[in-house]
Amino acid sequence: KNVSVNQKFIDEIVANYSFHLNDFRDFENAIRIIDPSMVFSVTNEKRDIDYLKKKYPLIKNLLSPKLKSKFPYHASRVSAASIKSQLNNEKNEYTQLQSISCETQENPSVWKYKAMLQKKWEDRLYKALCNESKLYKKGDHRDFRMHNCPFLDEDIVCLRTVAHQTVNYICEQLVLQYKGIEIIVSASALGNIVYKIYCKQHHGFNQAKYEQYLKGLEKASNSSPQMVWEQHNTQKFHQFVPFWSTNTMNSIGGFILNLVRIHFKFDKQGCSDVLNNIDSSQIKKPSEEETQVFTHTYHISETTTHTHPIGTFVSHPVLRELIMKNVETRGYFYFATTEVPMLCPPKPWCYHSLTPMLLSGVQFIRYAGFEWKKYFSDILNEYDRKGDIDVMKYGLDVLGTLPWKVNSKVLKTQIELYNTGGSDHLSISSVFNKTFPELLDKSAVDDDTLKAYYQTCKSLKKEQNEKHSLRCTQLYTLTLANSLVDAPFWQCYNLDFRGRVYPVAPLFSQMLGDPARGMLMFAEGAPLGDSGLAWLKVHCATKFGGLGKATFEEKAQFADDNMDNIMKSADTLCSNRGWWAQSSEDPWQCLATCIEIAAALRSPDPTQYVTSLPVQMDGSCNGLQHYAALGRDYEGAVKVCLAPSPRARPEDVYLAVINIVLERQEADVADGNATARKLIGMIERKTLKQTVMTQVYGVTQYGARAQIKGRLQDKGMSDEDAMECASYLSVLTFNAVGQLFTQAQQIKAWLNGSAYKIAETGKPVKWSTPLGLPCVQPYTKNKR
Repeated sequence: KNVSVNQKFIDEIVANYSFHLNDFRDFENAIRIIDPSMVFSVTNEKRDIDYLKKKYPLIKNLLSPKLKSKFPYHASRVSAASIKSQLNNEKNEYTQLQSISCETQENPSVWKYKAMLQKKWEDRLYKALCNESKLYKKGDHRDFRMHNCPFLDEDIVCLRTVAHQTVNYICEQLVLQYKGIEIIVSASALGNIVYKIYCKQHHGFNQAKYEQYLKGLEKASNSSPQMVWEQHNTQKFHQFVPFWSTNTMNSIGGFILNLVRIHFKFDKQGCSDVLNNIDSSQIKKPSEEETQVFTHTYHISETTTHTHPIGTFVSHPVLRELIMKNVETRGYFYFATTEVPMLCPPKPWCYHSLTPMLLSGVQFIRYAGFEWKKYFSDILNEYDRKGDIDVMKYGLDVLGTLPWKVNSKVLKTQIELYNTGGSDHLSISSVFNKTFPELLDKSAVDDDTLKAYYQTCKSLKKEQNEKHSLRCTQLYTLTLANSLVDAPFWQCYNLDFRGRVYPVAPLFSQMLGDPARGMLMFAEGAPLGDSGLAWLKVHCATKFGGLGKATFEEKAQFADDNMDNIMKSADTLCSNRGWWAQSSEDPWQCLATCIEIAAALRSPDPTQYVTSLPVQMDGSCNGLQHYAALGRDYEGAVKVCLAPSPRARPEDVYLAVINIVLERQEADVADGNATARKLIGMIERKTLKQTVMTQVYGVTQYGARAQIKGRLQDKGMSDEDAMECASYLSVLTFNAVGQLFTQAQQIKAWLNGSAYKIAETGKPVKWSTPLGLPCVQPYTKNKR
């Protein structure tokens, strides 16, 4: 009381002292406690942006007010129902979605019986947990209760939720772990589930404040999402939830697992009736004589050095058969909440350990292995405290405000193609329809014939497994996309340990291949304007492929020359034999562009047509661009379009490498090399592109051989010949890249040598990026 503040003195401090972002906010709040009417010469918003400009000159132009940056977002597009749905999904830990596959048809009897079992198990486990808690409160402090019951209290976690998610986990493990559920692994997983429930229960989420943040984003023009959040959230921001030790979580998980073993039972006869297709109305209620679901046993784990027994819960074979039958016939999927995009915008990364999802935990940096958790956590705590990763958080926050939507026409075409057998050319994996050779009589054939037989079976089995895996992944992606058709959605982003940005949801994002990118559009569109239609034509030609390094004018002319094909492609979506399907690059993105061009030309004024289609720009082999810049390699820079080309059109580094490889191959053919002769007419840009692109990232000869082998097999070469030719080509490709980029190879060798020297000290390789992110190389190779 009765304390005044010297305005001039405060202005001098604000103008001359280099505040860290959080320091300035604390300083401002402290002064306002003394004098609420104080007016600062520099606003909090301006200080926020000025600080980032001063600390990171690389992004100075990106934060210029001349750009009139505004978040691509309208608060009116986020309904209260969407926020509620997202909250419910995160509380339940999963989202249930209807499958798009015509192959999956629900079996009512199996589903009904399994649902009845799950409800019964959940009720029994909930009662058991409540009973254990009551006994502990009454004074029964035996070790197993004393160590676990304080954490399994209704005031700490919701026991009903614990029981529900435990049942879901056990049913999932019954499918995945057909040999039995390992006790140690499952105890750890269940303990982690309980801790997540605890975090969500005590994290706190104020929906009204969140909605104010969304409205603030709509009006924000030049401030970070973190600033907008803090303007609308007056409560203390860093609400940390106490951390439970690994031993505590393992103990809690083991305690719950023991209750599962005791209380999970089923009616064997009723289960058999369901498996024998007895009508659902005749399913018997569980009899009094029930069978234990699990039997405690051990299985022997063998490693290269020793064997040891592992405690296991083995499920009853009749029940396991029922669960598997339900999986094979069910018409829906369960997705973890973090595996699907958000139905509302994520919160900003105000602190690296605070999740941007409404409740679910997300790592700021992905790291390999639990042993690195504390290491990364300590480094991030230090850097975050000093504000050294503020710009990284700012970047992730801005990306998170971008809404997406699904292109329903492309989605419909992909679903139809998937359900009619697929197409390998269109990246929708076809159904495996090859037949295995008949079983041979070992006594009636020679060793070479038997060897060829086993090699053929092995190759066919590998192809069958790969196709099945691809179709499963595509089924997940299409099912997820189908669930998001009617509303916008958002991606939550984090970093890997090198600083590369990834969406947290891995199954449907712009980071995936052509089918997923073809289905994605921005939720907020913009008029084409005077040049927009020309860019759509360039994009269409680029995605059709086959033009090499043509100029923009030539690509636009290509689209004009094929305008009839473009219009027909837009009108005949379901025909996978249309012009767009002949694309050698990205047919689905080509189709999406055809649809957009047709809609624009048929509109009253194409310049006013609002498009939501992303038009992509890509670097010319980014890895080699970085090496050329680091080594001041002018000739290499020209090859990767980093310096002006003496020719009229852009350079193509991949063709430059291929020309050197072809020159060497032709010389080998003249010398009578049989392998080189097999490759006549087989080497093209696509054959070596992936290997050239990944060579600078450290791909080995083994990896390069596998890449080239796949491309040769796509062209019809046999497995044996493809392996032989890929080994030959991988060597030629590495030599060609080294010949073109001598500086890059020298820098790469220096970096490798430095890494070895650092590793000899027993420490990991560590560096900071120009934007301040601490990077740690976590890969290790332990000596025996």
